[in-house]
Amino acid sequence: MLNSQWLNTFLTLVDIGHFTQTAEKLYMTQPGVSQHIKKLEAQVGTPLLIRIGKRFELTAAGETLYRYGLKRLEEENSVLSSLQEDDAHQGECRFACSGSMAMYLYPHFLERQRHAPGLTLSMEAAPNHKIINDIKENRVDVGIITHPVDTSEFEQTAIGSESLCVVAPAQYPIKENDLSALYQLGFINHPDGKHYLQQIHQANYPDEHFDFNSITLSGYINQLGQILLPVAQGLGFTVLPEKAVRMFPNQDAIQVISLHRNVEQQLYLIVKKHRPLAKRYTFFIELINDLIKRPS
Repeated sequence: MLNSQWLNTFLTLVDIGHFTQTAEKLYMTQPGVSQHIKKLEAQVGTPLLIRIGKRFELTAAGETLYRYGLKRLEEENSVLSSLQEDDAHQGECRFACSGSMAMYLYPHFLERQRHAPGLTLSMEAAPNHKIINDIKENRVDVGIITHPVDTSEFEQTAIGSESLCVVAPAQYPIKENDLSALYQLGFINHPDGKHYLQQIHQANYPDEHFDFNSITLSGYINQLGQILLPVAQGLGFTVLPEKAVRMFPNQDAIQVISLHRNVEQQLYLIVKKHRPLAKRYTFFIELINDLIKRPS
């Protein structure tokens, strides 16, 4: 890597065209300027200039290095400028949350981007453990998870809750809180399906062991927008957050089963500790808090 101080001396010398004046501008001695040039030539392995009396001419290598130096200086100035400017309307915003939450939030996020096209949005749908790991590894800046993290690495804020719904085909006859009948119908699983169903089971049948392997499985799908399609066609039941259920277009083909004990899943906004967020995140965090509190 080129020595930055020597390169800066070289660029200044070329711009001014005089050793003495270069030394004065850089608060150096003339021999000091000459020494920097010699060291830079030794580093690149070729002469950079030819002295002609009190003047000098750049060699071909000197011209190439000068152009490179100007470009590097421009890039450094650009980086320094961007570091000093924290524009709420520019830059990348990286979020991660469950698939249902992503489906709910993303259209509202896009509306913000439409008014601030300098923003770049990244929305990752992922389970809790991946969200936590991605924030830890700086791949994501803001996450929404469903349980608090017992570590000092993160800052986490409770932002509300979401109801879990047991969804069955509209025409399927079932009594209130009769999960055993649904277990025979078959479960449409998805990335969070087992976790959701376990919460429902433990809340309504606290004295019964939850054995996921004993439940008939009718299918698995990881595309949130399609999880309720097989349910609507009578092929099984599933468990999803209420907001995801309400967004399904064919509401007449499904039913939400009444439970003795509804399950509210707590939501936590999580960021990495000692990693301040840019100003562009302020709007989105306020929006998340507002949207979570809205009724489904």
